[in-house]
Amino acid sequence: MKTKIILATLLCTLVSTHAQAMGSKKPSPTPAPNPAPVTPTPAPSTKPTLDFGPELSEDAYLNAGAEVGAQVDDSQNDNELVGSSRQVINNDQVDQCFNDEAPHEYFADQISYYVQEMINDVPAKVGYIGSYYGTSSDDSAYFPTSLIRHPLCNVTSSTLSATINKVPGQATIDKLNRFANTVNTLRQEVLNGDQSAKKELLSTWTRMFSCLAYAESLSTADTTTSKNVAAKVGPSGYRKPAGVKFYEDPAQDAASRLNIGMFQFTPNSAGNIQPCIRAWNSLNQNKASCQISQKATQADLIKALGSSYQSFNAFCGIHKLVQTFAIQVNTTKSSATHPSNVVNGKLKGFEQRCVSPHFQAGKAYNHFGPFQNSTGSNLDKLFTCIESSR
Repeated sequence: MKTKIILATLLCTLVSTHAQAMGSKKPSPTPAPNPAPVTPTPAPSTKPTLDFGPELSEDAYLNAGAEVGAQVDDSQNDNELVGSSRQVINNDQVDQCFNDEAPHEYFADQISYYVQEMINDVPAKVGYIGSYYGTSSDDSAYFPTSLIRHPLCNVTSSTLSATINKVPGQATIDKLNRFANTVNTLRQEVLNGDQSAKKELLSTWTRMFSCLAYAESLSTADTTTSKNVAAKVGPSGYRKPAGVKFYEDPAQDAASRLNIGMFQFTPNSAGNIQPCIRAWNSLNQNKASCQISQKATQADLIKALGSSYQSFNAFCGIHKLVQTFAIQVNTTKSSATHPSNVVNGKLKGFEQRCVSPHFQAGKAYNHFGPFQNSTGSNLDKLFTCIESSR
C-alpha cells in the first residue's frame, strides 16, 4: 500500500510542467495511452562504450557559462544567469559539491558544469518507477544514457502528434529540427575525436538549458509573490536569494503545489525529485557531506532546491532530460519512445534509438512544460531564445 501511495504522489508530480513562466496555467493531468503492441527487444548482455574523448577543462565550461549566460541574459532583457549581486548567501552544502576548485558564482556556471558532466554517461535512476513506463525496475539493467549517447530525433507534425498534445506550426518544428541537427552534427564530430566540437556542443546545450531556466522561472523569480511565498514556507534561518523563484501553483494538489528555483521543482521526496536525489547521491558517493536523504523533509529540500547558487536545482533540471532519454531508450512501450524507434511493429534495439525532449509527462517522464508546448506558444518561445542568443 505504501508503494502505491508513493507512486500516486509521484504521478501527480509528473504532470507539474511549470508553464507559468510563460503566463499560463499548467495542463491538467492526462492518463497515459495504452501502448501499441510491440515485440520487446531483449536487454543487451554487454553495454558498449562510446569514446567522448577527455573531459573538458575548467576554462571550457566556465567560459561557456560566462559567454552563453550573458548572451541569454541579453536576449531576455534581464540579468539573472550571470548576476553576481545575490547578497543573500546561505550556507548551502549542495553548492559545495563540485569536483574542482573553480568559482561557481553564476547560475550559468552550474548549468555549464553539469552539462559537461552529463555529456558522459550518467545513471538515470528511474528504475523504481520503471514498471509504469515499460522499463526495468533494476537501475543496473539500463542501457547507458547521457545528453549525447543517442542522437536527437527529428520531428514532424505527425510524430509530435503522437508524443505531445499541442502540435506547433511548421516554423516552430523547423526550429526544433535545426537544434537537433546542430547537436547531432557536433555529436558525430565529438565521436570522431574533435575536441573543439565538444566545446561547441557544451555551449549549445548550455544555451538550451539557460533559455529553459528563463522559461521556467528567471523572468519572475524576484516578484513580490515569489518573495512572499518564500517567507511563508522557508524553514528557520533560510532566506530567499535573488533569482530563486518560489511559486505556489493553484492548479496542482497540495503535494505538488510548491515549486522552487531555477527549474521549478517540488520539495517532496516522494515526487519527481527522487531520481535526482538518487543520481546526485550516486555521483557524490565519496562525499558524505553532499548526500541528500531519499526521505528528505520539505524543509531540507527547500534549502537544497532554493540554494544560493542553485547547484542541485541545476543538476536536477539537466538530469531530467537524461531521465526521459533513459525511458525512451529502455522502454518496451511504443507510447514511451519516439515513433521512429518502432519499425514494422518492433522496437529498435536500445543502441539504435534516437531520443527527443518532446513528450507529455505521462508518456516518457517529462518534467518541463515548454518541451510539451503546454501553453501552445512556450515551445516556440523557448527555441526562439535558443536561436536568438547565439
